[in-house]
Amino acid sequence: MKSLVKTSRVIATELRQAERSINLAQRDIAQFLLTTLDATEAHELSPAMSHRTVKATVGALAALTEGQCQMAIRAHVSAETVGRDLGLDVTAWGEGAPKPMLAGLEEAVAA
Repeated sequence: MKSLVKTSRVIATELRQAERSINLAQRDIAQFLLTTLDATEAHELSPAMSHRTVKATVGALAALTEGQCQMAIRAHVSAETVGRDLGLDVTAWGEGAPKPMLAGLEEAVAA
């Protein structure tokens, strides 16, 4: 059982790391957008260029947000379900365990 507990901690850690990576990417893209808009204004660049940049950047942010939502709904729920099926309790996940399931998430997965 000890190796199963170690494995569950590795899985939970990697899941949290993936979520942090998405958060950092969202922050970096938002900063990119602000910097680009500042540069566009400072150098009086074409509004058409600004529009394309804003549209592409907002699209990237939306994709990351959707990815994070899917991770919250699917990956966390799936990891927790497998953990419970294996007989693991919250303690087995280690510190910073995957987020507790909410009723709404369970319903979304069931749908």
